[in-house]
Amino acid sequence: MKIKDLLKELDDIAPFKDSEDWDNTGLLVGDMEDEVTGILTALDCSIDTVSEAVESGLNTIISHHPLIFPKITEVTEDFYGKIIRKLIKNDINLITMHTNLDHQPNGVSHMIAEALGFSETEILLPKKYELKKLRVNIPAEDKEALKEGLSKGGVGNQGDYSECFFEYPITGQFRPNENANPHIGTNNELEIVDEYVVEAIFESHEQDKVIEALLKVHPYEEPAFDIFTINNVPNKGLGVKIDYEGSLESLVALLEEKTGASIVNVVKGNDEKIMTAGIIGGSGMSYATDAFRRGIDVLITGDVKYHEAYDAKLQGRNIIDAGHSLESFMAEGLRDLLRRKVDTKAEASSVNTDPFQKRK
Repeated sequence: MKIKDLLKELDDIAPFKDSEDWDNTGLLVGDMEDEVTGILTALDCSIDTVSEAVESGLNTIISHHPLIFPKITEVTEDFYGKIIRKLIKNDINLITMHTNLDHQPNGVSHMIAEALGFSETEILLPKKYELKKLRVNIPAEDKEALKEGLSKGGVGNQGDYSECFFEYPITGQFRPNENANPHIGTNNELEIVDEYVVEAIFESHEQDKVIEALLKVHPYEEPAFDIFTINNVPNKGLGVKIDYEGSLESLVALLEEKTGASIVNVVKGNDEKIMTAGIIGGSGMSYATDAFRRGIDVLITGDVKYHEAYDAKLQGRNIIDAGHSLESFMAEGLRDLLRRKVDTKAEASSVNTDPFQKRK
């Protein structure tokens, strides 16, 4: 398997188009034509992570946090440059799956929940996507060829399903003028035709490609079609909800047991029993208001600032700051996904890249 083939498999797990605009995901260092000898999954790509990959004979690292952002203007032996240089010197490919992995139902927050012992989760903050719907008229005898051609053009894909079309019979009419070259009918005579309306959804950014595919496969000189904009809420979004029946203190104890470290900070906003917990891996306080509107009793996240905690206390909200490194559970979670999907050696990094010294 080459890197370009691995990227296709990764795109099935967490489509790179789901990445935020500011993010930097995909192949950051490497060669699309390289053969993959093995994969190392990691939260961060550090010098020690690269050494681990080299010593293990794994020539591809998949990290969650991007090593390269626009702020990097030079590649020297300083700062991130020394990591990039070591990757290149040792022919190690670096792929990043960041916000695209965050927004999947089996993504990072779900991986954290599973590590805590909760395999049943639901999306905490569903993400709306703008999609397009194509509606086109086609003679009855040509509709199957049309659907086949549109499928190749990216039409009819919905979540884990492809070739999703809807159709219903109609009667169409038209009069070709003297300059027309009609597929059906005679110039200057009114033609009545048994047709079908075929409808299907496609991604907004694929519109030009879809129109090109439609004009290529449709038998009419001037096909009749419409394109509508719709909003869809697929099973994707940020964070997860889990059912947890117990006290805030018992949940904190569970987190400390599973992470092997003391929780950074806890905000106890009320004394109510915890029934539902929300998890947002990384820094999730900017989403706190929306998360609590979803009916959670406590939010587990990281990087909670003083004033965010103070405001949460005044609002009666429970917050557990488990640290940004709580996302490290993704290394094993992604490794397990890859082992089920690709026939290539995949290991989770054992390097601890947490910059903070944890107390226990």
